[in-house]
Amino acid sequence: MEKMVQPMSARERLTRTLGFQSVDRVPLVEWPIRGATMREWLKQGYPEGVSPQDFFDLDCYGVGVPINFGMVPAFEEEILSEGGGYKIWRDNLGAIRKDFVSDENPGFVTRTWLKFAVETREDFLVIKKRYVAADYRYAKNFQCRAKSLAACRAPIHMAIPFLFWTARDWVGFENLCMMFYDDPSLVEEMFSFIADFVIETLRGCEISAIGIDMVELKEDMAYKGAPMISPDMFRRFMAPHYRRLIRFLKDNGVQYVFVDCDGYPGKLIPEWIETGVDAVSPCEIAAGNDLLKLRQAYPTLGLFGGIDKRVLAMGKREIDAEVLGKVPALIEKGGYIPHVDHAVPHDVPLENYIYYHGLLRRVCEGRL
Repeated sequence: MEKMVQPMSARERLTRTLGFQSVDRVPLVEWPIRGATMREWLKQGYPEGVSPQDFFDLDCYGVGVPINFGMVPAFEEEILSEGGGYKIWRDNLGAIRKDFVSDENPGFVTRTWLKFAVETREDFLVIKKRYVAADYRYAKNFQCRAKSLAACRAPIHMAIPFLFWTARDWVGFENLCMMFYDDPSLVEEMFSFIADFVIETLRGCEISAIGIDMVELKEDMAYKGAPMISPDMFRRFMAPHYRRLIRFLKDNGVQYVFVDCDGYPGKLIPEWIETGVDAVSPCEIAAGNDLLKLRQAYPTLGLFGGIDKRVLAMGKREIDAEVLGKVPALIEKGGYIPHVDHAVPHDVPLENYIYYHGLLRRVCEGRL
């Protein structure tokens, strides 16, 4: 891809890259560094109090739009019992969980759910009352903040917990997957409600005046090797709501819509594209994704991520192979924003990450 010489803002750089247009260099962004990883890096010499964005001289991934799409009011968290190093507790979504009392590696632990807030249609009718499209979902001085966002030189990014994600929080992953077969009418009712709620919440704040660059539909409907639902299920239960939300977003000035889905989405990708989705993230390699094959199969699809996080814990030779084996070719074809394919694990040495980031910078700047 031909590069432009004139320096760009982070906003121009990201939007033009997603649009397969020429840029001064590809954006340099990264997932937020989680607490457990930063704890280890501080031991290894990372300067305390310095943000990763400043330390690694990263582009801004996106300034968020101050709208709350979550449960309001949330449930009050409550510890129900404790013993043997575990606690049974109710989280802020109303689920009963079993977790370690001491969370030594926040963000990198397996959670156990025992019960969810929604088990019947009657429970759903109750939970709906916590999802009302109302003024309290917008931050104070929202209109003033919206005007400042419109003039921002950083990308404007809005994340929306959408259909599978939200319903999964209500009923649980396994329960939702079975519900597609056992109670499809309830799934249809929940998905229709979620889409209505999101659109009405957005309709109430004149989002067209903000100039939103990208909307992230948070879903996570895939795992290692396969999606959690079939393409037929997506077409029946989700595609109509994707189309109407994406149509609404783009009618109100949103440039790009991408799906955030861990795991291997596989044959869901063409279904997403058909509804108007422009890009996918984070393209996890451990789940079976191959970015070069994805680019060949979907030449106009935006791609985020795709740098195997596991490799960063290895050595420089492996990091070289991971980055140089895919990133230059993907940058050449356009539409690709490289970063680690999920949160940087806490076993990645700071020295390795610094080496990786320096190598990636040279590639993105066209020096390799």
